[in-house]
Amino acid sequence: MKKLSIIALLMTVVGLLFMQPQLASADELSGHDHEPGLRYLISKNALVTDAKGSYRPNANVTRGEFASYLAKSMNLEEANNIVFTDVPSTYLYATDIQLAATAGIITGYKDGSFKPKAAISRQHMAIMLERAINYLEIPKGTTSITFKDNAAIIKEYRQAVAIGAQLEIIKGSNGYFMPEKNATIGQAATFIHRLMTLADANTGKEDGGNSNPGDPNNGDPNGGTPSPGESNTSKFAVKEISNGTLVGNQEFTTFDAAEKAITNNTQVIVQNNKIMKMSSGYVVTNNYVVLNSETIKDQIGVAGDTEMEYLSSDATQVKVRLAGQVGYLKHADVTLIPFSMSKGRSYYSNENGEIKHTLYDYKTNKYSSSYVFGKAPSFMKSGEKYYSWDGIFFTNGNGSSKGEAYNYYQFLPARAKTQYTAEELDAYIMNKLAEVESTGITLYKDATTKSKLIGLGQTLKEVEEISQINALLILSLAQHESAYGMSKNAQNLNNLFGLYEYDTNPLNKKFDSVAANISELVEKFLQPNYITPGGSPGRNYANGAVVGSKAVGFNVKYASDPFWGAKIAGHYYRAEKALGFKDAKNPYIVGITTTTGLNVRTDASTSNSPLFTYARSGMPVIITSSATNGWYEVLSDKLHSGTAFISKDYVQVINTVK
Repeated sequence: MKKLSIIALLMTVVGLLFMQPQLASADELSGHDHEPGLRYLISKNALVTDAKGSYRPNANVTRGEFASYLAKSMNLEEANNIVFTDVPSTYLYATDIQLAATAGIITGYKDGSFKPKAAISRQHMAIMLERAINYLEIPKGTTSITFKDNAAIIKEYRQAVAIGAQLEIIKGSNGYFMPEKNATIGQAATFIHRLMTLADANTGKEDGGNSNPGDPNNGDPNGGTPSPGESNTSKFAVKEISNGTLVGNQEFTTFDAAEKAITNNTQVIVQNNKIMKMSSGYVVTNNYVVLNSETIKDQIGVAGDTEMEYLSSDATQVKVRLAGQVGYLKHADVTLIPFSMSKGRSYYSNENGEIKHTLYDYKTNKYSSSYVFGKAPSFMKSGEKYYSWDGIFFTNGNGSSKGEAYNYYQFLPARAKTQYTAEELDAYIMNKLAEVESTGITLYKDATTKSKLIGLGQTLKEVEEISQINALLILSLAQHESAYGMSKNAQNLNNLFGLYEYDTNPLNKKFDSVAANISELVEKFLQPNYITPGGSPGRNYANGAVVGSKAVGFNVKYASDPFWGAKIAGHYYRAEKALGFKDAKNPYIVGITTTTGLNVRTDASTSNSPLFTYARSGMPVIITSSATNGWYEVLSDKLHSGTAFISKDYVQVINTVK
């Protein structure tokens, strides 16, 4: 019996051992420096093995992969019709890229591509993470964190790096950030894991769940689930504006309750010392943001410190109008400023007969810079300040309308031909280089011998003849983007136009020559995307063939600076001033289209198929003749050797200031 008992006991023990769950065997991620982040991405179905069964933790992460990691980790669900030319619908990460683009977390190149297979640099990852921080409404405050190699970080990205470092989402090594170094999949996983951990801590949730799953009121002691964007702990207060400051502190649990308590136009709703709603005022972007314009159904990049019209707001977002483009931004992205609390605003003025734009820096609360970009319109009086949301319609200090003005160089279509010869352009270039060299500024040292603009006259006139794009317009663009041919990119890379400057490898694209760089600008950017109506499929770059503003023209999509078009126009104007105003003295007649879906035809009738169609209204056109009954003869925005016609019923001739 004893033997049987011992045998039975042994069999029982062996059986129990076999019944124990098997321990997971070590894999390539076990003990890896970034194991927690990698395991997190796996749990979100964002990271999968390759054909060899490897997660490739030490491989460089691509732009497409990182966009996918963010989209899946953040549970993004809303996608619009954003399309990149090199991301077909069959691409593995196509859906995630579209989701991240819709959320404003990623943007592409100016030629409409995204380059999903390119390795991503640490600094570009930082800017994507900052946009994710804004999307998740994670408080970030202000920071002065810098790294030893801070100067190597793209200027516009330094704040994103500092914010990421302050929140301990990204870290450097021995005081260095190494901005141009490519990030690995493991590093990307850790960054995203830290981001989402911080997001969960900020909302008091565990991986997207309720702070108290058993509480139907989600922790609200007053009952009811708070509206999206409302905090359970931060109350809303109604305050009064008195002598430029906020007084009083009538508190409410919800935004709706605070809104109902407002009784006059001098009251605002505040949360955590931040104005959330006001009766009138303007909105300023805190940093670079992406505005989803409902007006043109597209995304518009907007630089920090940009002033916009305030339309309305709720607890979650702010409705704004930027140069006629209506859209929404999150409260974390902007600052609401009531007119009665404004310490200063950007303004226009008449300085010796020229229009001058003086800009206000909201970070320092000081006027920071100014530029002249043409003749002042007749209604502008010397010594007075004028304000404009779009650089076209101007008001005075009390908001009364004062006039409408289209700057000739800002709204002159690119198909115009300058009257200056190659020799005259070369002479102007040398005189301008001598002028900037004489300032003593280090950047312009030896400009008259080293500038990449020297001798460009003939090349510019050849481009004008073949591509039908104004030679002086291209020169103006080059002067602005390359610091008169003396910028680092111009000197080292023959890049006069900032092409590819703000993407994955912003400083690595080298052109064989300046002529090759101009050719790329024309053939890959301006001609197919910005000038030709329709542009790339799914990407609305063609918003008018002028440098323009955020309302119309290249500026809508080419640059986040809302005054980029006006600054280019300023270069054209100064060249004209130096050369005797040949173009202004024999100007083109410019008209503005007044309807959407307007057909441009090859003859003055509707019998033939249209040459092309303007999708939106407000497109500037050059009118070459009005002799044909009922039709204007115009220069075609689409490269076309013959004549083109538009019905007179849908074009308004404008008086340009020149």
